[in-house]
Amino acid sequence: MQYIVIIGAFQALLALWLLQFREKKSPSNYLFIFLLSAIAAHLAIKFVIFNFIPEKSIREQMNTFIGVCYGPLIYLYTLSKIRTNFSIAGKWFIFIPLFLLMVGYFTISCVFIILNHVDHTLLDGYNNFSLYLIFIINLYYPLKSLLLINKRNFLEKTEYQVIKRICHCILFMEFGVIASKSLTYFYPEESHVINISIRSIAYFLLLVICLLIVRKSLKTETDTVAETDFDSSQKIIANENLQEKNILLHTIDYDTKFSTLWQKMDQSVKQKQLFRDCDLNLDQLALKTEINKYQISEMLNGYKHKPFYRYINEYRIEYFKNMIEKAIEKNENINFLSFAYEAGFKSKSSFNRYFKEIIGKTPSEYYKSLINETERQNLEVSA
Repeated sequence: MQYIVIIGAFQALLALWLLQFREKKSPSNYLFIFLLSAIAAHLAIKFVIFNFIPEKSIREQMNTFIGVCYGPLIYLYTLSKIRTNFSIAGKWFIFIPLFLLMVGYFTISCVFIILNHVDHTLLDGYNNFSLYLIFIINLYYPLKSLLLINKRNFLEKTEYQVIKRICHCILFMEFGVIASKSLTYFYPEESHVINISIRSIAYFLLLVICLLIVRKSLKTETDTVAETDFDSSQKIIANENLQEKNILLHTIDYDTKFSTLWQKMDQSVKQKQLFRDCDLNLDQLALKTEINKYQISEMLNGYKHKPFYRYINEYRIEYFKNMIEKAIEKNENINFLSFAYEAGFKSKSSFNRYFKEIIGKTPSEYYKSLINETERQNLEVSA
């Protein structure tokens, strides 16, 4: 079991590094960072207890409070993926059980240290209370998350799978509690073996959760590259069939067909700033604007003659330009990448590529031109 614990802790730290330094720090990614941090801390504490605490009752019985946050974190991640402009702060109360158990855990630990012996009445009381509380919390929130993603069929496949599988892992850990209690009841003489076996399975499932997050992170990066390749291939196909498309487009009165519908969608994108969602895709845009995705596709390609990502990234770049101009006016520090992420871009490479393609300059060249223009205007005013 100790090997599973230390491997799981190492795996959690590795996954934590991957999210911390390689992905955009969106609210949803921060939730996975917190989840990985909790797993790493949980397993690290268990490793210390198993190796350095001589008291057998503490090693085998004392529950770690951190486990109570697993269900709430995956629930918050689910909400962040299905709700626009979701605020994590609005759900602060679901972490109350975590704070209660944390206070109890450290209080009991301090009592043991001061008295230099284990008060089994106090330990049993804490274990029973924490066991039932963790069981209820980690049963309720994963089940609620599964219901939410099954009702909302517009989630990307990668997001759907990682939420579903992590929920299943957490639920399986809690079903292990039922199995442990049942087996101990029928075979009390084997309680030590049963307890060790069930805990080993739980720690192994925590390792699986870390691997799922790593896989999701790598899959997201691969999809970003694939998106770039897809856009390039679409341009080649569009150029090859330009003449054929032009003939078709001239036979349709797009102004009559789409004028009102386009205004509805375009105003929604601008006013609600939907483009700032880095995970926005055609299905999500259709859901948020209540317009059929095939109509949106036809409007973009036939009426406005631009692909979906070109349309969305034009708004992102305009938002980025406004932030740069305001920062220059206020003489504030400027971080291109931070502004790009805030505007909705998912990676540095896609931001630079689309900026150059749409504006005709690199972000640095554009910034220098603004600075030069501002200095020129100041000189004219002084003169």
